[in-house]
Amino acid sequence: MKNIGILGGTFDPFHLGHLSIMEAAAEERLFDRVILLPARVSPFKIGREIADREDRLAMLECVAAEYPSVTVSRLEIDSTRVSYTFDTLTEMQKQCPGDRLWFIVGSDSLLSLERWYKGRELLRGFSFVLAPRPGFDRTDTEAHIQRYRELYGTEIRILHNRLKNISSTEIKKNIREGKPIDSLVPGPVADYINEHRLYQ
Repeated sequence: MKNIGILGGTFDPFHLGHLSIMEAAAEERLFDRVILLPARVSPFKIGREIADREDRLAMLECVAAEYPSVTVSRLEIDSTRVSYTFDTLTEMQKQCPGDRLWFIVGSDSLLSLERWYKGRELLRGFSFVLAPRPGFDRTDTEAHIQRYRELYGTEIRILHNRLKNISSTEIKKNIREGKPIDSLVPGPVADYINEHRLYQ
């Protein structure tokens, strides 16, 4: 049985906050491999303008090329439907029978998991890794973890990633204002954005 970490998101664009999660997972040897899972339509970002799906996918491929144990999945990005985590993980489990999937979530997502689409089934059926984010109360977060364990038998591990307060909004603002983004995104992503003139 392999342990597979799933890092999902809009990735518009992939930034150093995402990279810090990947690197911490590698350092702690949590997974045999990591799958980056870009969403075509995130239920939390319906109506927002985002980069073309092929550009977002290409940026992830640039990152994955530098890490042998990291791959990119087209499962959600090729779908014509809104990306719901329960449906996606159920399909991925069918593709990886016998392996254990660990869905990586941030502090904000962890606190609201029960309210997600089929949230209770999600908590009962899958395992999670918490990647803490700046600004969230640790006591409240740990209380939620304990509650999920007691109510649903959910296995949740806590990642010791470096906290980076980076947002896609900040990155896009810098680009529009002609400011550098090298301290916000990995080098290959910055190169792709500049070459294809994204977010201008």
